[in-house]
Amino acid sequence: MRRLRTPSRPSMKLCQGLCVLQQSLTPISASQQYRGFSSTSGASLLGAETIDIEAIRDEMLARPPQMQLDRMHSSTSDRLSTALFDFLPPHECYVKRHIVPPGHHLVYFPLDHPGSQLCPDGTDPYHSPRNTPFTRRMWAGGSIRGFRGLLLDEATAVCTERIVDVNARGSTGAEKIFVEVLREYTKSPRNRDQRGITERRTLVFMREPSDKEKKMNLEKEPRIVKAPNKPEYSFTLTPTPTLLFHYSALTYNAHRIHLDRSYCREVEGYRDLLVHGPLSLTLMLSILQSRLTQDENQYEFIDKIDYRHLAPLYVGQPMRICVAPRGTQASNNNQTKDSGDECHSAAKEGRRGEDPEEVASIELGRNKWDIWVENHAGGLCVKSTAETVKRRTLPRQATPVREKSIEEIHRNGESK
Repeated sequence: MRRLRTPSRPSMKLCQGLCVLQQSLTPISASQQYRGFSSTSGASLLGAETIDIEAIRDEMLARPPQMQLDRMHSSTSDRLSTALFDFLPPHECYVKRHIVPPGHHLVYFPLDHPGSQLCPDGTDPYHSPRNTPFTRRMWAGGSIRGFRGLLLDEATAVCTERIVDVNARGSTGAEKIFVEVLREYTKSPRNRDQRGITERRTLVFMREPSDKEKKMNLEKEPRIVKAPNKPEYSFTLTPTPTLLFHYSALTYNAHRIHLDRSYCREVEGYRDLLVHGPLSLTLMLSILQSRLTQDENQYEFIDKIDYRHLAPLYVGQPMRICVAPRGTQASNNNQTKDSGDECHSAAKEGRRGEDPEEVASIELGRNKWDIWVENHAGGLCVKSTAETVKRRTLPRQATPVREKSIEEIHRNGESK
């Protein structure tokens, strides 16, 4: 009998690579691949299982903060502007700024874990309730304060992130875990007490749906909730797979619900690819910014926003971004320096100092806005409240010319 020849090492590596590729193309649930649970029974296996929420909370709050450094290259913001070019009003694109545009900070400080260290759905394990049945992650909302706190100055900035709250909502067997993450961005890693951008993110973690639940989600018509008021201005766009891919690449985000349609339908029970939570936020901020006053003597900027995601937005379906003014708050008209103007001046001076004549301005007041997103059926998917600041630049003070004395004239040889 002839002995079978042992395969060569390159052949074995090739076979192993093909096996890995085949596995990666097969939609495997997070519970099957990562935590040893299975959802093939057609019912929630863990519905009757007792979950120790306090233990989950204690473990997650004890996790040490994460710190990320990033160079504030304008090219990163420019790439995001390029990705959004086909989806925004023309005058909102390619405007050169010294300050990071609203929402563009979200493409800086990306996750730096290799793929082997991610959760099976492609998300960051730092935020996840590990070794639990809560394997599905969604972006539920958040808030941002101090949008003008970062410069596009090629310098190194720092983002510090930590989990500040964990709680459960829902009845036994149908709980959802809400994780609140605090991210603080500052202009210098040496002085993290500097005022920068403060952001809170609320992530929600859910159980993997049963086969019956997936089928129901795919077949039933979603419930439509209408917005309570009419917009003063609206803009409609249709997100494409290319846009979702570009945003995932810019943010180094491998979450499969934005990239893998089969995974969306077969594992998580969504109809199609989902628009990123931070992408919809960036689009909302861009549309609001396009409506603000910008001229030689006055300018208006977004200072803060609070937002909530209420329903998913799908690729290929039109989304309508709506803006309506809520009210105006008068200012005390004190002369102040706007932190964004300080950024602008520091960028001009190579970050060596600030020119008071460049940054002097007066606050005229604050405006509040309702911003929301409707899907193709007019259903409310995202709602938010933003606050903007309107300022007027003060004229540059002319330096008085001092008359020279007779002694100075003779000393400088200016007399004949």
